[in-house]
Formats: sequence, C-alpha cells, structure tokens
Amino acid sequence: MEPNNPLPAWDDELSVCVDVIDEDHQAFFRLAALMQDVTSNLDNEQAYLIETALNILEEYIEGHFLREQMAMAKVGYPQMVEHISAHDAFADHVTLLVKEYRTNHDLVTILTLAQLVADWLTHHIQGIDSQYKGFLTNENVDNRPLAYMAAGLDTELAP
Repeated sequence: MEPNNPLPAWDDELSVCVDVIDEDHQAFFRLAALMQDVTSNLDNEQAYLIETALNILEEYIEGHFLREQMAMAKVGYPQMVEHISAHDAFADHVTLLVKEYRTNHDLVTILTLAQLVADWLTHHIQGIDSQYKGFLTNENVDNRPLAYMAAGLDTELAP
C-alpha cells in the first residue's frame, strides 16, 4: 500500500458563505480523512469502518448535491446545468471506486478515493461553487438534515 499523502483540508477560504453548505463541505473533508485513517487501522474493525465511511460518503454525495441543486433551481441559477454535470461526473467516479473496493477490498482504492474526495472538493469549491456566491444564501438554501432531503420529507426533526 502507498504511504498516506497529506489530504487537502477545510480552510475558511473555501467558504461559500452559506452555513449549511459549508458544513456539508467540511463533512466531506472529514470523511476523506477518516477513509485515509482507517486504512492504517489494521484490526478487526477496519472493514466495518471502511464500509461505514463508504455508505456515509454515498449518502452525503446524494444529499449534498440535492441540497445545492434544489437551491440553484429555486433561485434560477444560470450555470445550473454545468454544475449538475460536474456533480454527476464526480458521483460516477466515486461509484466506480466504491464498486472497485467492494470487489477487491484493496486498501489502495480507499486511499485513492480519500484523495479524490479531498482534491475534487477543493477544486470544485474554488472553481465552480464559488460562482454561486451571492445567488445562494442562508435564506434560500434548505438547511434540513440531508436524510430528510434525500427522502423527500417535508418535516423537521422532532423536538
């Protein structure tokens, strides 16, 4: 297995000035770090931790992209089609790597996936997400938990 390369990390300069989207982005960076970390954890829990991280990553991709796309549609964001294409290409790449790992259980695939998530997200935020600053705001972005959004639920968490 290759040595762990340092992953890009969240930095306030990556903020898109929408609290819930920034929180989602930070979670992606934490997931990438977790995936990298569990590859060095050679105990009986490793496979479980990796599978859990992959499941969370898949759910986060679906939910976060849905959050952004719903907000873009709501405000009539002019670059929405290009933005969705970038999301779809990334989701497809992640899906292929997850499938590859689930087939061969090669830890290098997890390291590759962790690096992809952190690198892609950094470049995506800086190059594409930064373009919606001013269009998307705290007021027009759905801030419900991702699970509610992905399930199409209109309810909030119960008190």
